[in-house]
Amino acid sequence: MAKVPLKEMSSYSTSLSSISGGRASFTMKFSSYELVPADVQEKLLKEYADSQADE
Repeated sequence: MAKVPLKEMSSYSTSLSSISGGRASFTMKFSSYELVPADVQEKLLKEYADSQADE
């Protein structure tokens, strides 16, 4: 069992299948919301502002 960010799970199924030869499986369950670190938040806000400016 582990707690990981949802973003990190986006390619986990494919990786797990490759590593286990298709025999392993996993389940996910929501645990909680967490604060985003300030540096990551700034990066996300900048990317969002840039995408809005492009439109």
